[in-house]
Amino acid sequence: MTLLPELYHAYPRNFWLLWVGTLINRIGEFVVPLLGFYLTAQREMSVTQVSVILSALGVGRFFAEGFGGSLSDRYGTGFTMKLALIGGGLMLLLLAQARTFPQLFAGVLAYSLFTAMYKPAASTAVAEMTSGAQRSRAYNLVYWAINVGASIAPVLGGWLSRFSFKLLFYLDAVTMFIYSALLVLFFRLPKRAHDSVKKMSLLPRDSLLWQFCVASLLYSLTYQSYKLLALVFAQQGFTAVQYGQVLSVNGLLVILLGLPVGHHVSRASHPRWQVTGAALLGAGFLIHAVAQTFALHVLAVVVWTLGEIVAYSISKTIISELAAPAQRGTYIGLVGSMSGLATLIAPLLGGFLLARVGATPMWLVIAGLGFAAALLFLVLEGRVTQRRSETLAVGD
Repeated sequence: MTLLPELYHAYPRNFWLLWVGTLINRIGEFVVPLLGFYLTAQREMSVTQVSVILSALGVGRFFAEGFGGSLSDRYGTGFTMKLALIGGGLMLLLLAQARTFPQLFAGVLAYSLFTAMYKPAASTAVAEMTSGAQRSRAYNLVYWAINVGASIAPVLGGWLSRFSFKLLFYLDAVTMFIYSALLVLFFRLPKRAHDSVKKMSLLPRDSLLWQFCVASLLYSLTYQSYKLLALVFAQQGFTAVQYGQVLSVNGLLVILLGLPVGHHVSRASHPRWQVTGAALLGAGFLIHAVAQTFALHVLAVVVWTLGEIVAYSISKTIISELAAPAQRGTYIGLVGSMSGLATLIAPLLGGFLLARVGATPMWLVIAGLGFAAALLFLVLEGRVTQRRSETLAVGD
């Protein structure tokens, strides 16, 4: 019983406020997981229209994460998180009233633009409140809360949708407003005097940053390709229930192993763990290439989920320590925008390959992207280690 008080006192109150707010917001994130079903069943959109609307989520994230990071550096993480949450909540209320394709597309894009600004701001705030191995563990605690919420939200949202789909939009917005109210009332971080931020570019001239972005894009393209598993399962004759079961393995493993694996990785906090994570991700999708049975697909998900956990356990810490504190948000946002770009590209690339050459060659290409990410992370390892040492020596 003493473990919980020790864990609580290991981090500042502001961190736990962010953690609780994240959990509340993620448990109430009903709209995005069920958006495709809502557009099809309630708004009677075609498959093409639904695909275009869903792509707006990736477009918004690509543009907004870099901007949100820069905004955090200029005006503070608290301001940016509150803007993202309040703006996102308002967009959900408007989306509940949207009927036509242009209205729905514009609403989803605006929602994505607002909410994506939150991610680099929150990650920057965690970096500002922590240091050393504590920082990696803090990121993993937030990661765990995100995945717990992501496991609950679709199930709870599916149950609530039986009463009213509009209710999902309203309740999702309420959780965002609750979190923003907590930030307004209680979240306080000391303001840092970064006068130089006003003069800094939104796109820093830093070759290491951009090479790291390329590696992150390759990694994210691999990870986001898991969405193609539904199409492959249908081709191989598996049921929707089996698809749900195999995908649930991912969430279950993250919840069970995320904290202990993250704690182990944080002890050394070495960038080699990111190489290992990307390699495991590639290996998992390589198994999908030869999998013809349900059990082998489950094994593949286990392997790439371990890669996801290992890579995430160190990636946020590395990114936050590549930049001086004055540009931390900008760096985090730009690397995060690669995930948004991958969200847009991966289904298009995978769908093209699946239609033209089939499942096995598609998985081989995707696995190759994961191994390429691991190789590039390995090539950058020495410079990343040196940069982190220099940044931490100057002052965190």
